[in-house]
Amino acid sequence: MIVKEIERGGIPAAHITAMVSISRQIGANRVVTGTKIPHPLGDPNVPPEADLTIRREIVKCALTALQSEVSAPTIFVPNVSFTSG
Repeated sequence: MIVKEIERGGIPAAHITAMVSISRQIGANRVVTGTKIPHPLGDPNVPPEADLTIRREIVKCALTALQSEVSAPTIFVPNVSFTSG
């Protein structure tokens, strides 16, 4: 996984994914929970304004993850809600 190689080079990296369990198993240090497998950074089932809010919250969470010291796989959960499906 490329996120692990970036970290190995000394650069903090955050992996945004809806498949958190796989990222944890692989050993990614900073895992940010995304919304859906085909759309980890948004929700196409909501109006554009709501989708933009979701995207901003996920990116803000990823920036927080990048600033956090971690020594093992850590899950960061953005403050968003999204539709199912």
